[in-house]
Amino acid sequence: MKIAFTSCMSFTVFAQQPVWDQIAAQRPDRLLLLGDSVYIDAPPYPIGMTHPKDMAPVEFLQHVLARWRTQLDQPQFRALVSAVATDAIWDDHDFLWDESHGEGAISKIINRENIRISRALFNAFRRALDERLAPGSFPSAYNDASINQTHEPPPGYRHRALSPGLQLHLTDGRSWRIGRELLGANQRAQIEAKLAAAPDAVHLIASGSVVQADDDARWAQFDDYTWLLGLARKYKILVLSGDIHANRFKSINLGDGRWLHDATASGAAVCKLVGTGSKCQNYGLLTTDPAALRLDFFSHGTPDSVGSWAIDRNTWQTTSVA
Repeated sequence: MKIAFTSCMSFTVFAQQPVWDQIAAQRPDRLLLLGDSVYIDAPPYPIGMTHPKDMAPVEFLQHVLARWRTQLDQPQFRALVSAVATDAIWDDHDFLWDESHGEGAISKIINRENIRISRALFNAFRRALDERLAPGSFPSAYNDASINQTHEPPPGYRHRALSPGLQLHLTDGRSWRIGRELLGANQRAQIEAKLAAAPDAVHLIASGSVVQADDDARWAQFDDYTWLLGLARKYKILVLSGDIHANRFKSINLGDGRWLHDATASGAAVCKLVGTGSKCQNYGLLTTDPAALRLDFFSHGTPDSVGSWAIDRNTWQTTSVA
């Protein structure tokens, strides 16, 4: 099985997105979008509007709907996700705006309606992906009833059994990110139950945040980090992460032959600093077979300097692949 994974794209910044053609050429069985699929807060904004945090709810709805529609209508992206099974999680630029966690935005009453709107549009995006962008699968107008329900649930946790020995966990790292909480108790319990039901499988945890980095969004900044390390001492866990506009692979040695691996692919179609700097065309490719997992990383259509790595399914240790 081949699983392509990446994150961070913005039609506003990068209208031509050749990365999707590059991924399509790999003929993946599945595509994972690991957050920041649109940048709600990336300028420019419509005439007369300011930063999204200052928009009235109806303006916010129209603005965010337009961001999702332009990404879904991007020809290279549309061709790929129409042809390949695609899963998506969200991150801060899909949820509200950059560093919204640091300012406690999720807990402010003033943001309650805009959070409902962002939930509705991300949930609609997921439904459209599930339907391979079938006609009418994503709303075209801001007053569509499907995105104007009074109570809109958070995207939440999803689980997919890709095979008996390969389990995918799609986390929601924004709906319950308050203080030192990343996933929230209920979501952690859901994940624990699925891991316990397949103790010998390889578990892929899709995350908008990296495990460790010089970044305040990393797992290591939250109490959930200790929980994740505890799970990795019992199960074979590979985190697939995004957010940092670079490709990267890191392994954490937990002792006693146990490892936690974190493969990051980020910057599908943004600049290094979102709107400025060098343009990114980054993605990763996970190839599985009964003996091992192989990770390859690409930038601008060629192998990235991160290199290629193999993870032995039995020992769960890595080797560099020439």
